[in-house]
Amino acid sequence: MQFKSSEIRWFSREKQVLWDIFESLEMLGPGDPEEERTDYYLNSDTPNSGIKIRDGKHELKVKISQDEKLGYGILQHWSKWSYSEEENILNSVNSDLLIDWLKMTKNRAKKSYKITAEKKVEFTSEENIEEGFDVEFTRFEIPSLEITGFTLGLEAFSGKNNSEENLYLALRALQLKTSHLKNLKSCSYPEFLNDLFSEGR
Repeated sequence: MQFKSSEIRWFSREKQVLWDIFESLEMLGPGDPEEERTDYYLNSDTPNSGIKIRDGKHELKVKISQDEKLGYGILQHWSKWSYSEEENILNSVNSDLLIDWLKMTKNRAKKSYKITAEKKVEFTSEENIEEGFDVEFTRFEIPSLEITGFTLGLEAFSGKNNSEENLYLALRALQLKTSHLKNLKSCSYPEFLNDLFSEGR
């Protein structure tokens, strides 16, 4: 399955700034925590694509246009392909040969919103929304590097190729405290992890 998205993501080693912003969205609906998950990312040696495996679900994402630098973050546009298999293919690989894969455990909370035909934003628990966006707060750990961090992500999607328009609508509707975000690292997971691989840490 393929879909496109427009996204902004921020990273921090400190929890509070990102959590305060996520929690401030409470008026538009609660964000229930999800079960802990473990993702494996391939070192693709580029910030413009990423390969991720989780519980038999394989995801490829490729950047489809140049980044847009906003005053408080980097707006990126992606095309994603997702496939499901009965078993994680990494289970069949000798652990000594997994040096190009980075294990990351995540504890995530997410709030989902749909955009109506009248361009109104509504909190929703529905699945398979055609027009809308998600806001997620995640605590992550990378055991091999002894790194713990936090990320706040805003991902807009559209069945009519309007994901960028939906993302700007989300920013206006949610009234994010962008002044608190402009000094944080803003990038995608592939870029964040590529920097770690490049540092040889």
